[in-house]
Amino acid sequence: MSNKLISVSKLKKSFGGLKAVDVDELSFEEGELTSIIGPNGAGKTTFFDLISGFQNSDSGEIYLKEKNISNSQPYKIARMGMVRTFQLTKVFDRMTVMENLLFSGSDVSNESFVKSIIKSRSQKSYENDLKQKASEIMDDLNISHMSNAYARELSGGQKKLLELARSIINEPEILLLDEPLAGVNPKLAEDILALIKKLSDSGITILMVEHNIEAVMKISNRIVVLAEGSLIADGNPNQIREDKNVIEAYLGKDDE
Repeated sequence: MSNKLISVSKLKKSFGGLKAVDVDELSFEEGELTSIIGPNGAGKTTFFDLISGFQNSDSGEIYLKEKNISNSQPYKIARMGMVRTFQLTKVFDRMTVMENLLFSGSDVSNESFVKSIIKSRSQKSYENDLKQKASEIMDDLNISHMSNAYARELSGGQKKLLELARSIINEPEILLLDEPLAGVNPKLAEDILALIKKLSDSGITILMVEHNIEAVMKISNRIVVLAEGSLIADGNPNQIREDKNVIEAYLGKDDE
């Protein structure tokens, strides 16, 4: 049985005349911590959008756990165990930190009005368990002191932590992180990196788009490099450091 969790074939996406993604073949295996890097405009976030269902591809196929998910809805992909964070955080500003987590972790069902008022013993037990789980996650991310604060009151870095907490409360198999270190101070960046490593060690497969090359080299098992939408390099950190195509993509050719 294949241990490929995600694979793409002939995946293309353009905006007008601009080629955003043009990847012939690429796959990601179970348990890997893979960083996707490249210059600005390389197509990294668009690639995330395509495999997570937030944009439709022009052509090509995307497989998640050997099931074709090409142009599937994001919620269907999330239910299959792949969730993501965003470059610009998406939290519920008018909810507290705890409420954000409870909403994200809840198993929403269409209950009758009476049932919503008169809660069964099993429902109360479920809610208590969910609150306990949310509290443990907040402890791990050092945001438990902000449990009752509204999300709109948080700093940019704290919102990053909250979005990360929301993404892991349902224990995903695959986690897509879009620039988790952007806009956070160096100390918080170190804390987030340590948490990402902990999540990876727990068995979650992680794909991370990140511009902080030092952090990428420090934490990644594998690095995939995109430039102008296409794959130009794929290997471990040492291989990527010495790859001529990568150096040219970032610094330009000698004659330039």
